[in-house]
This record gives sequence, structure tokens and C-alpha cells, in this order.
Amino acid sequence: MKISVALCTYNGASYIKKQLDSILYQKEYTINEIVICDDNSTDDTLEILNIYKQIYPTIFSIHRNDINIGSTQNFEKAIALCSGDFIFLADQDDIWKEDKVQKTLAVFDKNPNAEGVFSNADLIDQNDKLIPLLTIWDSVFFLEKELPKPIDLFDVISKNGNIVTGATLCIRNHIKDFIRSFDEDVLHDEKIATLLILRESLYYSTENLISYRIHDKQQVGMKNMYKLITKNRLKRIVLDLEKPSSFKEYRHLSKKKYLKFHKSKKYLNCNSIKIDIQDLITKSHSEFLDLNTKMKLKFPIRYRFVSLSDKLLNKREK
Repeated sequence: MKISVALCTYNGASYIKKQLDSILYQKEYTINEIVICDDNSTDDTLEILNIYKQIYPTIFSIHRNDINIGSTQNFEKAIALCSGDFIFLADQDDIWKEDKVQKTLAVFDKNPNAEGVFSNADLIDQNDKLIPLLTIWDSVFFLEKELPKPIDLFDVISKNGNIVTGATLCIRNHIKDFIRSFDEDVLHDEKIATLLILRESLYYSTENLISYRIHDKQQVGMKNMYKLITKNRLKRIVLDLEKPSSFKEYRHLSKKKYLKFHKSKKYLNCNSIKIDIQDLITKSHSEFLDLNTKMKLKFPIRYRFVSLSDKLLNKREK
């Protein structure tokens, strides 16, 4: 078994050493290959990487882009260059727990049909200090402990947004063959997660297997950490953990159910998936219509006004 790491860098000199050390010093398993795609850094990132390559010449493979291509394309490039049976995605500024590989592969072993595994994560600041009481799943409202099992992951990402942080994700090698042709308009982690969910092959570990760093210079991360409390009720309503009461809440839930219906239609003709998309479309549309009926009965005047407005603006056509 060969283990690869797909690591993307861009001006990451401040934190890259800690991340590389955490990847190299894993318990139980040896990392066989670290493929690094640098997105044309202008700081000392490449100098640091080359020092590691001198020490570990058979492990490190460094590729520098001539121009900045952005994180999604850069990760897709790094993944394509990996040759391992399992490919772990890694950000430049996080820190892996020493048993990340061990515990991730244990999920694969327990679930033979798994093609991808993601996990929860601690949050740390720029000084490695733990941000208490919050995890990466809190930041994306993946309320795993409260959701009925087995969790309908497509329902969650359709209505709630992406819940899979790429820095926690590991995939089997053959998945890289599907990625580039799948949903070009989203970030790499959401793209991979959606694909695997539709293939019914995405699993997760509830353990915090990395320390995910929050800092001012990160390209993609938890930008609205301090808005979590204000968003909490609407997110819980979307996840069917609480019932809507006001027209605003019904309206918000109706919008999310429509987005699920719309997203389902988007994948109707996708290849290499196992979920019955037509059945999903039918159920999603039914949920949307049922909620609108309830909203119409409960708030008839406001519903009529908003429906007319939607029609004039060509929104949410049934």
C-alpha cells in the first residue's frame, strides 16, 4: 500500500514547516510521496520546500506553476500527479495529528466500499493556540451528533452547503479520474464530496484529526466564525432539527428545499453515480411544494405578495 499527500502551497512560508513535520512524523504508517504544487509563491516557500526535498529526495516531488491558477485547479493538478493508493489532501498552514493517517485508514478498512473519508478538526489561531468550544464542523454546521443516522449527506450539502473541508479529506486513487469532468463551478473539496456522495461512497471520522488554522492570510477558510450564533437557528431549521415559525423562516426553508430540487436536476445525466437521481428529483420537488402549501395556508397575504414578486423576477419557477 502506497500513501500519497497532495499539498498545495502559495506564500506559505510562515507555517509550512510545522505542517510538513506533522505529515512526515505519522504513527504506524510511512508517507511514501508528498506531491507539492506551488502556485507561483513570491515568499520563501520554495526555498523551504527545497530544503525538505534535499533531506527526503525520494518522498518530495515539487512542481511550481508559472502563473497563479487558484486553489481548485492547483489541487486538481496535485491530485492528478499522486500515484499512491490513498491520496490525502493537505493545506499548507494546518497541523496533522500524529494518528491522522492511522485513524483515516481505519475508516476505509471498516467500510470496504469507501472511496473517500473526511473528518472533524480542531481550530487553532496563528500562534497554534486552540480556539475553544468550536470545531471545523461547527463552522460549516455539520451537526453530526444531532442528525438522524444514517445521515443523508446529499440532503445536508444541498440545503446547508458544503460540509467537507478538503484539508481533512482522503480519497482512493481511482477517484482522481472522475474529478476534472465533474461540476467545474465549485471548489475542489465540494466537487469531490458531492461526487462521492452521489456514488454513496463518502464516509467520515468524528475525531478531530487535524488542527485547522484560522488566520488573516488564508485563501479559503472560516471567514464568519463570529456569526455562527446568529446563523444557528436558520441552519437548524434547514437541517430539520427545528421547525419554522415565522414567515421569514418558512421562506428561508422553502428557498433551501428549492435549491436541493435544482441541484438534483443538475446531476440527472451524470455518469459514475449510484443514487437514483430521478427519484431524488421527485422527492425534492414534492418537499418544496408541500412546504409552499403550508406557507400559503399560514401566511396567505404575504405568500401571495412574495409569489407575485418571484413571478415578476422569474424566481423559483415550479
